Amino acid sequence: MAEERGSGVKIILALLGVLLLLVITPIILFLGAGDEKDSDPYAPCLIEGTPIGDASNKDESSVKIPEQYRDATENSARTAGLPVGIIAAQIEQESGWNPKATSPAGAQGIAQFMPGTWEEWGNVKDPFDPFAGLDAQGRYMKHLAGQIADLASNEQEKIQFTLAAYNAGAGNVQKYGGIPPFEETRHYVQTIMDNAQMDYSSDCEAPGGFDFGDLSTGEWAHPMPSSRLTSPYGARACPLSSCVGKPFLLKHEGIDLAGSDPYFYAPTELKITYVSVGAPDQLYGSYGNYIFAQMTEAPYLVFEFHEAQDHSLMVKTGDIVQKGTPLGKPGATGNSSGIHIHFQINNPKTSVFDRPAVNNGKTYDPIPILRQQKVNIQ
Repeated sequence: MAEERGSGVKIILALLGVLLLLVITPIILFLGAGDEKDSDPYAPCLIEGTPIGDASNKDESSVKIPEQYRDATENSARTAGLPVGIIAAQIEQESGWNPKATSPAGAQGIAQFMPGTWEEWGNVKDPFDPFAGLDAQGRYMKHLAGQIADLASNEQEKIQFTLAAYNAGAGNVQKYGGIPPFEETRHYVQTIMDNAQMDYSSDCEAPGGFDFGDLSTGEWAHPMPSSRLTSPYGARACPLSSCVGKPFLLKHEGIDLAGSDPYFYAPTELKITYVSVGAPDQLYGSYGNYIFAQMTEAPYLVFEFHEAQDHSLMVKTGDIVQKGTPLGKPGATGNSSGIHIHFQINNPKTSVFDRPAVNNGKTYDPIPILRQQKVNIQ
């Protein structure tokens, strides 16, 4: 009888264990699913699993909005009519989120207002009160955005011009019709835009987006995976031999990539629309051997690849190539001094992409676009 009672107890305990497991398991799965969806919208942009740019040497927790300031930062951005990442990147640049910060020039607090400016925008509050500082920052940035609104043709320009007005004054932005040609101001705008994208966006989204529309969420291939950036997009000293000794700047309408890669590649599926013939090509000789190509899907951006090595181009006009297809070998066949590839992105609505000699269309800085497509350019 004792053995029977013992067996009965064991059976009852086993049944209770199974019942408990049936009750607890759905709860665990439910909680786990909730955690999986709870992604941090202000975590650093991750490319190939590693923060890059200004975030590359920082602990992840140090480059997102501090918990105690999230609501205030969101409210500040809402007031300003700007992305949260822009306000956050500004605060990081100005004070490193330190509410007691001061500068040698006399700026104070988390938003680094000068005393005279704080007197106008601080609502008679303590300049070292971080929440008052974030509130004032939103109202001040809204004021600046209103002063330059008629100059901006899209949301990205609005953000850039407002940042420029913050650094150099709205009068200078109006005078030059955009970002003034001051090195400090250009650097300030670029730094904030970069940090907003890399430090305060979990999906690597560029602040303000792009005027050509949205890109698909699929990742692109790297145009030259082992390369380094040797010349960025934008103003640079004239590289031509005829410019020696002259101080003026030229607009570099793409980026230059150099490295150990034997080939350069298609970042996404492309239709080849023009391939240069002969060296130098009579249409675009100063840029060496080159390829024009267009995305086969919206937004149909036009890509240019220049400076290819003689007799190395591996595609012909009309070809459709898949992402990651080798297109040719980097070279120095144009007016250049080192082996590289010039990579350029154009707006399809303004580009005459099958007639390079008359292509004076709108170009874009490739870096924010590539970052958004999870391509690491260093």
